[in-house]
Amino acid sequence: MGFGEEDIKTIKACAAHVAPLVPSVVAAVYVKLFSFDVTKKYFVHRNDGFEGDMGQLTLEKLTLEHDQIKFRKDMLSKYLVKLVTAEYDFAFIQYLDRVGKIHTNKMGNKKLQIDYLYVNALFGYVEDVLISAIMDLPVDNDTKKAALRAFNKILWIQNDLMVRHYLPDDGVTVEAADVPK
Repeated sequence: MGFGEEDIKTIKACAAHVAPLVPSVVAAVYVKLFSFDVTKKYFVHRNDGFEGDMGQLTLEKLTLEHDQIKFRKDMLSKYLVKLVTAEYDFAFIQYLDRVGKIHTNKMGNKKLQIDYLYVNALFGYVEDVLISAIMDLPVDNDTKKAALRAFNKILWIQNDLMVRHYLPDDGVTVEAADVPK
């Protein structure tokens, strides 16, 4: 894929412009997820790490202001900020791998497996929002092009680390030796 130091520098250079957009991106993502019962239904179940009261939660009672949704929005916010601020090292690759795994029944809530179709569609939506934000940055076209390419690569890396947890277990693990220096 060719993701390297220049891509990392570009992403980090965009951080000051992209990070402030995180709250509006997160809000848009959850409005989109809640616009379809087929994606909203996943939030009726307790998500990994959420310890608040679920009560007798139903699809009809679930709102964007529910404590579990606030928790999920916070997780997505931290993820998006981490994309532009993290050290791109083995620990970060492990984090991205964990993000992929937690959306399956292999980690977290064993009763919850988010269909990959919806995960993939969400990636497309997030990338579209990101493209729009990058195109509005107050930078020259070469910088915009570099930013679009760098973010596209990191999202595809995340997608690869996501989809591998939907495939039959082949015993492959992410090892430090596999991460290019």
